[in-house]
Amino acid sequence: MKRAEVQIPDSLYQQMEKLAQQLHSSVPELLCRSAEQWIHRQTEPSPKTNGKWALPKGHSLGAFVSPEEDWRMF
Repeated sequence: MKRAEVQIPDSLYQQMEKLAQQLHSSVPELLCRSAEQWIHRQTEPSPKTNGKWALPKGHSLGAFVSPEEDWRMF
């Protein structure tokens, strides 16, 4: 196992300490788990998009027949 030294802002470190305590873990273990999850997410294949998809075509509803004085903003 390798050792690494990192600098973390005080406020972030305090949040990590609280979370580690809630999880009955340590800050180094929390950092290690976080790094593993982050790397796993980065290496997962992204979903393939269907390049053939397009918006459906609209349907004509005919002329607008309501008189202008009946229009409302909301």
